[in-house]
Amino acid sequence: MAISSPVILVIGGAWHEPLCYGLLMTQIEALGYECLVPRLPTVCGIRGLTWEADVAMIHELVLPLFEQGKEVVICGHSYGGIPACAATEGLSVGDRLKAGQRGGFRAIIYMAGFAVPMKGMDLVETLGGVLPDWMSPELPLRKGNSLSRVKPEAKSIFYNDLPHEDAQEWYDRLVTHSQDAVEAPVQYVAADLTMPRYYLICELDRAILVVLQEQLVASILGMRVRRIEAGHSPFLSQPGRTAELIVEMAQEAVMWGVEMGPRL
Repeated sequence: MAISSPVILVIGGAWHEPLCYGLLMTQIEALGYECLVPRLPTVCGIRGLTWEADVAMIHELVLPLFEQGKEVVICGHSYGGIPACAATEGLSVGDRLKAGQRGGFRAIIYMAGFAVPMKGMDLVETLGGVLPDWMSPELPLRKGNSLSRVKPEAKSIFYNDLPHEDAQEWYDRLVTHSQDAVEAPVQYVAADLTMPRYYLICELDRAILVVLQEQLVASILGMRVRRIEAGHSPFLSQPGRTAELIVEMAQEAVMWGVEMGPRL
């Protein structure tokens, strides 16, 4: 039986619009995969939105695909790992198969992503309970209904492996992010996942240091790892190699599914 390729759904990080992932999208499509990069509600300049708004948007996007029998590999970059994970609850290929439905999430990939290890934690707690110095929220932590921005020094945090001119260009494209999204507790976490899960460790990352990435991986049973010698934004510094790794993980997950059992 011929197995169709899954759709690759990239969920971006805080402050980053879909345009930032355009190079990666092009490279994934060149490898023969459909790739979608939606704009998250939490990067639309609206105060008070949490990751739940992003999850609702993801569901609006993927449910029609599932009804067509399509499978999706969801890839969450940085903050995007939180809504990416939460969106899969009850919607894995296996979950839908049990309900007599087609399609579903085939796998999740964290790209230097926040794989929150415990229920009830939020992104800030995953960072140790304090915001990085390069973040600039409108209001103090836990005040709510606030937007956050990044300070100029974030340029060397996000884009340390890009030429200076390119780093400046991408920094200038950053937008605001709803602060509530990183302060809202998460109730469906990486340990709850019922599908293949992967982590792309970015070894030169200055935003989520390698030691934290490896701690997150170690805290999740069954997490499979790939590594890339890149900073926090490999989709800009090495879009071709990043696309290859994402497709490699997607293909592995599909083959794993073939070995595990039938499809509708």
